[in-house]
Amino acid sequence: MELPIELRDAVNSELAGRSPKELAPVVENLSKRYRSSLQAAVEERLVQTSDDAAAYAAFRLPATYGAVYGALGQVKAQLPEFRPTSLLDVGAGPGTAMWAAHHPDLWQDSLEKVTLLEREAAMISLGKRLAAQSSLSSIRKAEWVPVDITGDWPTGSHDLVVTAYVLGELPEEARPVFVQQLWEKTGGVLVIIEPGTPAGFARIRKAREMLLNLEGNLVAPCPHQGSCPIGDDDWCHFTQRVARSRLHRQVKAGELGYEDEKFAFTAFSRQQGEACRGRVIRHPQIRKGHVRLKVCTSAGLIDWVVSRKDKDVYRNARNLKWGSPVDLP
Repeated sequence: MELPIELRDAVNSELAGRSPKELAPVVENLSKRYRSSLQAAVEERLVQTSDDAAAYAAFRLPATYGAVYGALGQVKAQLPEFRPTSLLDVGAGPGTAMWAAHHPDLWQDSLEKVTLLEREAAMISLGKRLAAQSSLSSIRKAEWVPVDITGDWPTGSHDLVVTAYVLGELPEEARPVFVQQLWEKTGGVLVIIEPGTPAGFARIRKAREMLLNLEGNLVAPCPHQGSCPIGDDDWCHFTQRVARSRLHRQVKAGELGYEDEKFAFTAFSRQQGEACRGRVIRHPQIRKGHVRLKVCTSAGLIDWVVSRKDKDVYRNARNLKWGSPVDLP
């Protein structure tokens, strides 16, 4: 997938006049901070200057957009009647989740009011400049609230609440209160997204347990509300392929015209919905005469082998992708 044209043009405008040679060391420094220990990340503050914000736009914004789009797409597939009019983005950065939620395939035609909570002034400034380039009034008129999300938040609930790549930046002891605050602000659906790493999934698993204890209704990706069947030596994650711009490739020293962003997520609703019967949690293995799928179900993880002899089922199985819902026979 590609960034929407308006966002892509706005990002390019921000990066205009900055050469790859100029951006590369700032991107490398930012990358090191993202890979640093949790406590170092909390204490140092990841984005502090306008140069940091520009580096973020080149280094992380496209991939984060892809991850949020991928997670929200699974939510919409499970809740096709859900039409949020208000969005709260917590730890919003430059508003990446806001842009993703407004994708035409998602809720561009229903969202009316957006509230973004962000601590860093440089991110808010960047986000406002990007939003000013949108043709959508709900993006241009979004309310930016400068706030430390480990403290008190503005009152009110929102149809859709999203937080992306934020849990890992918080001290572990602050996460339970943070998740509870997210749920208190949720009038409809809450989506929490983290990197698709073992550590990121561990944080998602704990958030999932907390929200189940708060009597939330699990929407995606899980096809059940029982205990997660993933073992300690594995992790559940998904991937979204995102196109790279020429500058993006130069700054990140990449030769490919795309990158695959891996992410883990959980989504809960205030209302009960119908869960899928199974979810493909790895790339399907298409072999001569059969397709092998690793599927998460209410009965646990199964390896489902579909033979060519089962013509209709086999034809459908060949079209399944990593993350696809599946109705087992």
